[in-house]
Amino acid sequence: MTQRTEARFKVFSKTDNTVFGTFKYDNIDFNVGGTYDTSTREYTVDNAGTYLMGHSFVKKNPWNNNKYHGGSSVRLTRGGTTYTICRTKLNDTVSNTTISNLFMYKFEVGDKLKIIADGGQPKMNRYNNYSNHILNSWWGIKLNY
Repeated sequence: MTQRTEARFKVFSKTDNTVFGTFKYDNIDFNVGGTYDTSTREYTVDNAGTYLMGHSFVKKNPWNNNKYHGGSSVRLTRGGTTYTICRTKLNDTVSNTTISNLFMYKFEVGDKLKIIADGGQPKMNRYNNYSNHILNSWWGIKLNY
């Protein structure tokens, strides 16, 4: 009998910091069959297969009521080459709006993933008051095992 190999993770942030580079999900909820590194902010795939992944963040307040976008890109590094495999953007005058992204992708062992701010200075969360905001997260689960 073949033993199944599970892979799943969920990381989150409790801050409302504006993101200028890599999203910093600094709390690990669970991490099975892979490696999320809080110092490099990367997830390394240890089990090849198709994954369902999602992440969320908040769009920063618009400047002078102008349209001001908030965006993110999921970056995959495979064999020394980095690709953008998913991108999310909202360009509107709304503020403190949670943006969620959901996608599927086939990963190989050793693939490295991170989420990068894609313009507009997105925020990790809405408020720095933990009783009244969404804890935005990044998560994934291997579908075929």
